[in-house]
Amino acid sequence: MSYEDFRSRFDEARNQYNVLALVGNGFDIQVLTSLGSLTDTRYESFYHFLKYRKFNPSNRILGRMESLRSSGAEDWSDVERAIGELHLTDRVAPDAIAADLKKVQREFANFLDGVATPDVLSQLGEAAVEHELTVFSFTEFLGDVAEADEYHKMKLPTRLNIGDVFNFKFVNFNYTTLLDDFVYLDQDQFEPHPYETSDRNITFRPNPRGHEGARERAGFRMVSYLVSEVVHPHGIQSTPRSLLFGVDEVSNRRARKLSKPYWAQNNLKYGDLFSTTDLFIIFGCSLGETDRWWWRSIVDGLRQNERADLILYWRRGSADTGLTAAGLRDKLASAAGFAAHDGVVELLEERVRVVLYDDNTERAWLNTNHATLPH
Repeated sequence: MSYEDFRSRFDEARNQYNVLALVGNGFDIQVLTSLGSLTDTRYESFYHFLKYRKFNPSNRILGRMESLRSSGAEDWSDVERAIGELHLTDRVAPDAIAADLKKVQREFANFLDGVATPDVLSQLGEAAVEHELTVFSFTEFLGDVAEADEYHKMKLPTRLNIGDVFNFKFVNFNYTTLLDDFVYLDQDQFEPHPYETSDRNITFRPNPRGHEGARERAGFRMVSYLVSEVVHPHGIQSTPRSLLFGVDEVSNRRARKLSKPYWAQNNLKYGDLFSTTDLFIIFGCSLGETDRWWWRSIVDGLRQNERADLILYWRRGSADTGLTAAGLRDKLASAAGFAAHDGVVELLEERVRVVLYDDNTERAWLNTNHATLPH
C-alpha cells in the first residue's frame, strides 16, 4: 500500500502532505474516561472480566496476566511481551500458545462489546459535533508544539501553502472504532464542497500559537483540502477472529503463529508508506517492543525522507514525573531496536517534537475534552 495522490482529484490542489498517525490504547482510555464510563480498555479491566466470567484458570495467557498484575505492569504491550516469553523462556510450543490466545480472543471480543457500545459511540460523536472537536484536531494540532524553538525545528510549517492537500492515514492499533467515530468527517463539522467557486474544504492554521519568527502569523488560516482514512492492522471489534495478540517479527518459522506483523501483512500493506510520509504522529501508544516493526519503520522513514517530522505525544502519569523529551526520544529509539551508537538518538533529537501533557493540558490533537481545547 502506498499513498494515493489526491491532487488530480481536486481542481486547485498544489502540494500533498501525507500524515501517518499511529494511535494506541491511550486514546480509548481517554475517551471512556471523558464520558464517565464505568470501565475501560486497560488489560486489568479485561482481567477482571475474565475472572467474573470464570474463564479457564489453566489458560497460560490468563496466568501471565495474573503475574503481570501482581508486579504492577499496566500496558497491553507487557501482556504481549509475556506471550513471547511463554515461547522463548518457558519453551511452550507456538501452537499451544496460539490455542490459548484464540480462547482469549473470543472473550476479548465479548468484553469490548460491553465497553465500546453503540451508546458510547453515539455519546462520543455527539460531543465531537457539539464542540467541533474533530475538525479542530485536524486543523489546529500544530499549536500543540508549545515551545517556539521546538516549533521552528519542524520542516512542515515552512512548506505549507494555500491549496495544499492534507492526507491523513490513521493506523488504529485499537480494536474498537472509537477513533474511527471521533475522526469521522460528519455533515455538521465538514462539507466536501463548501464554496461555490472553489473545491477547497478546510481552513488550516499553520501557526496557532503565533510563534514569533514563523512564516505565518497566529490568525492566518490556509484554505486547503482534507482527506482522511482509518486502518486497523491488528483487527477490529466487529470481526472477533481478526483480533491479533502477539509479538513482533520472528525468525523462527514455527513462531510465526504469534507474529503480528506476519498475520497483519505489514510489509505488503504498509511498508511503502514510511518513506513518503511528511509527518508522523504517535498518540496514546506505550512504545512497546511488540510493535517494533512500526517504530523501526518510522525511524527508517525519517532517515529516508530528510523533510519528514514526527510529533510524539505522551500522557504524563504519576510514574512519569521525571520524564523528559530527551528521555522519551531514547525510549522510542530503544523500542525501535536501535542502539545509541546507531546515530538514531541524534536523528530523533533533530526531527522529533515531543508533547508531554496531562489531563489539564490544553491540546488540540485528538482531544475529547472540550474544556482543555486551546483558546
